[in-house]
Amino acid sequence: MDKKREMAHYAYQNVALYRRKWQNECWIGETKGQGVWQDLPCLEKKDLVSAGAEAISGEYMGKYATEGLLRTHTSGTSGIYMNTYWENRDYLASLLPLWMERWKAAKIHPKDKVCFFNTVLPHDMDKLEEENKLIFSKSNMTERRLEEIYGTMQEFSPDWLLLHPSMAMLLCDLVERSGRSALPSLRYIEITGEMCLPSQKERMKRVFSCEVKSHYGSMEVSTIGYEEEEGSYRLLESSTYLEILDDNGKAMEDHVEGNIYVTSLHNHAMPIIRYGLGDRGKIIRKHCGKKEVRYLQLCKARKNDRLSLPDGTIMAPDGLLGPVERISSAEETAILQFRAVQETKDCIRLHVILDSDYEKEVFIEQYMSLLENRFKDGIRYEFTFQEERMLPDRLTGKLGWFESKCKD
Repeated sequence: MDKKREMAHYAYQNVALYRRKWQNECWIGETKGQGVWQDLPCLEKKDLVSAGAEAISGEYMGKYATEGLLRTHTSGTSGIYMNTYWENRDYLASLLPLWMERWKAAKIHPKDKVCFFNTVLPHDMDKLEEENKLIFSKSNMTERRLEEIYGTMQEFSPDWLLLHPSMAMLLCDLVERSGRSALPSLRYIEITGEMCLPSQKERMKRVFSCEVKSHYGSMEVSTIGYEEEEGSYRLLESSTYLEILDDNGKAMEDHVEGNIYVTSLHNHAMPIIRYGLGDRGKIIRKHCGKKEVRYLQLCKARKNDRLSLPDGTIMAPDGLLGPVERISSAEETAILQFRAVQETKDCIRLHVILDSDYEKEVFIEQYMSLLENRFKDGIRYEFTFQEERMLPDRLTGKLGWFESKCKD
């Protein structure tokens, strides 16, 4: 029995949520997981949120009740919070392939000092220091507090930072604006949780003089993939099994975009089986020597991100980002931040922060010339050039690049 089937069989035997979802299925109970994998029902975030303690394995109920499990929480762009639970040993095992990648990228070791941000901390604390970790709360983020945080970072002397791109841009702004020294001990920045432009990565490398890599993962299943090329993540198959499915739960062929579903290969306390992350992407297979390796190409838009055209057509908004990526590749750090908001079906407002050397009129001309015609017909574009940074959402701690205010 392969690992994903073994985990599904375990979930069926021990977790009330899965027994309820699979009560009419016999393959996993009677044949110990030798049936058709695609016959298993898919799981959505609402299923886990509503399940509560029924999502916890019966074997771990004692640790759950006595708060003996590692608890993390996740919230996507919806702002819906969900607690996830891990047995510490399983969590460490799930991270092993990621630590191997960090070591290859910049000789980063689990005992090295790291700084990162959480949306909130226990007891509304501003910061929390645990062994080699210094964690800051994103709540009440002001310019003055960000300066205090950076001063604390300088005293702490981290070896690496784990950041969302929007927070990384705030730190870059602070260093460049204030003339403060970069962090001399810093060897590595890992970016996760949001879309990151090539120009933003180049800016981080320039400001902090260190290696910058992207990691794709989620709190529900831990690590999923590690970026080797721009927008292409090599899947860490020993940690998480990933599938691309259509809106009806049918498996998609390679190179065809669909919805991302994942299965944790380690989490026994709260098994995650065929779970929809809300992201979209496609699988690309490459041969590395004699071995075939799967890569994930992430779509810039999430499953529920939809652009409503004046003629009633609904489509993914990725095309709005295309000109920005092309300009970023050619001009390096010209575009510091970008966000698109569809105000109405015939009006899209683009919020842009440019490098001081890049003229606004030039950006508008280049953007509109590179924009596909299908995104122009009947749509008015308004450009807002900002001096202040675009802050992460107070609920999610993230900053999505696209938002639609249109009501279908």
